[in-house]
Amino acid sequence: MSISYGLVRTTQLVYGSYCTINGCSKKRNSGHRYCNQHKYRLTYRGDANQQKIPVSTQNFAKNAVKLLIKDNQNNVSWHELMSAINERWSMSVAYVQGELDKYLSGKPSDKYRRRGLILTRDIFTNLGLENAFVIYCSWQYLQEWNPNMFVTDDAFKHQIVRSMRNQAKSFHTQSINKKTGKPSSYSSPLYMREREVVWEILTGIFGTTGMQLYKQIEKRAEKLRANKERIYAAIKRIE
Repeated sequence: MSISYGLVRTTQLVYGSYCTINGCSKKRNSGHRYCNQHKYRLTYRGDANQQKIPVSTQNFAKNAVKLLIKDNQNNVSWHELMSAINERWSMSVAYVQGELDKYLSGKPSDKYRRRGLILTRDIFTNLGLENAFVIYCSWQYLQEWNPNMFVTDDAFKHQIVRSMRNQAKSFHTQSINKKTGKPSSYSSPLYMREREVVWEILTGIFGTTGMQLYKQIEKRAEKLRANKERIYAAIKRIE
């Protein structure tokens, strides 16, 4: 006769009493293999071992991408790339709205897929193509610049989608502050299954841009350094 256990008892038997992350001696959260700290990291960062990426680093990457875009305004290849992305964006907007209309008409739905589609729609509506492209490329740049910054591909995907979600202010209703009526990104986790819905659509739009952002941005920085050196040398000759 087989014995059936509940989730809490099963995890106790499988994982013991402490967090399963190597080197962590904290007690596990009930029914979960991680302690509260590592469970938080999993839900908010995509992996229990992922360290926080400083806001200053994120802003640096976004500014670098914006400058690269500005430098390429007269580049024919750049405009061809953006034209193709814009077409895929428009097709995705129509697809997402069509899927949501089906759910509104009574079609049975998985709640995580529905949430993922709502989040994607909010990114389309509240963030827009240009801002979404900058955020997407800024994280791509960080990954190229330092591949060890993200412990897994899941952590990388999570950072991109959550960053767009926060900028688009797309939050679950339970994450809205009842007193102020404003959402709080700090109290709104991003669940893996809804993230995958968003990620699939985003990569269908942006894919791999092929820009090799790290090399492009470094090349731009080198050009600026060379210009400064030439200007400095010219000033010295005048003196």
